[in-house]
Amino acid sequence: MAWRPSLDPPSGGPEAELWIGTHPSAPSLVADDPDGRTLADVIASDPSRWLGEDLASSGATALPFLLKVLAIGAPLSLQAHPSTSQARAGFDREEAAGLRPGADRRSYVDPGPKPESLVALTTTVALCGFRDPRDSADLVAELGIDLLVPLVAFLRGAGGSGHRSAMAWLLRLDEVTRLEVSEAIAAAVARRPRVGQSSDPIDPWRWVAELVVGFPGDPTCLAPLLLHVVRLAAGEALHLPAGNLHAYLHGSGVEIMAASDNVLRGGLTAKHVDVDELLAVLQFEPGRPPAPVFKNLGTGLSSYDSGEHAYALAVVDSSAGPVLIDPAGPSLLLATGGCVDVAGPEGGLTIDGGDAIFVAPGEGPLVITGSGRLWWATIGDALPD
Repeated sequence: MAWRPSLDPPSGGPEAELWIGTHPSAPSLVADDPDGRTLADVIASDPSRWLGEDLASSGATALPFLLKVLAIGAPLSLQAHPSTSQARAGFDREEAAGLRPGADRRSYVDPGPKPESLVALTTTVALCGFRDPRDSADLVAELGIDLLVPLVAFLRGAGGSGHRSAMAWLLRLDEVTRLEVSEAIAAAVARRPRVGQSSDPIDPWRWVAELVVGFPGDPTCLAPLLLHVVRLAAGEALHLPAGNLHAYLHGSGVEIMAASDNVLRGGLTAKHVDVDELLAVLQFEPGRPPAPVFKNLGTGLSSYDSGEHAYALAVVDSSAGPVLIDPAGPSLLLATGGCVDVAGPEGGLTIDGGDAIFVAPGEGPLVITGSGRLWWATIGDALPD
């Protein structure tokens, strides 16, 4: 328990995301390290010690997972993530094409998949998974917009390709038609009675009204009519496997994912949208992915099992007394909501909300005490049964 990942000094303003891990885009800094090393530097210097022999022998030199805290003050982009084979092929294709890292038109920044799971810290609202296309058709038809007649027809079409055809049509509109459609949506929504005034967090019209204002000129403001609007209470979770179209609308949460930043955007953004690649990645079957399975692992210890190999997530609540954990794999321990004491055989650390500790395999057992919550991120098979 020698390393305490830290971030750059706080900016003093709102922050949308807190990244904790070794991803090259934003590796965590090691607090009080005289050489100013990142956690990625430390682990890469001796993977066997810091990751364990199993991961090191597979060629790993960094954590296979990334831990985040999201503060969703405004709707985030509509997006999906690739599977393992899609990520590898997409990365190789863009490398061969000579697209430089960080290029605006680049979709694949690394060769890995990016499944992810989020546990809500506060009430959180998201778009996730396609509705039944007939339900979407009925909702879009309520707008009474002639320009959207083709979209409604695609959604009501036979053969089960409703959402695929509808999304292809919507995303491939030329610039003039995009603007005309967007303006027609805004006008139609404004005519609806009490639009935007609903207190129901899953009312799709409430969110269409907000997206019309936040993303003028973008017809994907219709997304709440095409996707399920999902409300998570604090402690509830969402799993987003490959190919799932989603967007976070409001709230906050702890997010864990495979250590990739491959994002195929589908709208509600000024960034590049690769329509062909997005359509190739998306899974169009209606319905939400199954939520992570909540498991009680003992007094004060619970997990959110998403069935992913790259990551696992547990939460420690030591408010009623000490909790013992014994990490079998490389782990990140993140405190939220107050101070947490983490004591091991070689000493201990106290961390406050937003601080994190890295623990290598074999550095336990650890005794957790304190009023805050401790989020335990590790590899997929390293939590106790």
